[in-house]
Amino acid sequence: MNNHGWGLQEMIILCCILVGFLLLVVVLVNQLYSGVEQMEYENSEKYGYSYKEIEKNVEEAAKKYYQKNKSVVMITTEELLLEDYLTSSKLIPLNHSEPCIGYVNVLENNNFETYISCEEYETEGY
Repeated sequence: MNNHGWGLQEMIILCCILVGFLLLVVVLVNQLYSGVEQMEYENSEKYGYSYKEIEKNVEEAAKKYYQKNKSVVMITTEELLLEDYLTSSKLIPLNHSEPCIGYVNVLENNNFETYISCEEYETEGY
């Protein structure tokens, strides 16, 4: 006695179709969020660094430079760029297009003082 309703076979087929669509949606949402995270990372590179991060970038590059050139007492960002210890993208402040300039003084006991000058910021004592 079949009243043309849903049978077991039709229910199993419908469930398989729904599970297939659900898996497809999960994969697409996962790809979407992976793309957003990648864009956020690229945007941090594209739009620059905070002034403290720029000072840190310059100081880290100067320390590497100083390991090979122990006789220097002042290292400029120009020298670091020319010798490939630093890239100009690491000197660009947030939401600006022009890189900062600066220098690092090497003090006694291998201490470093970093100074930068940017469009809207300058380290005290520059």
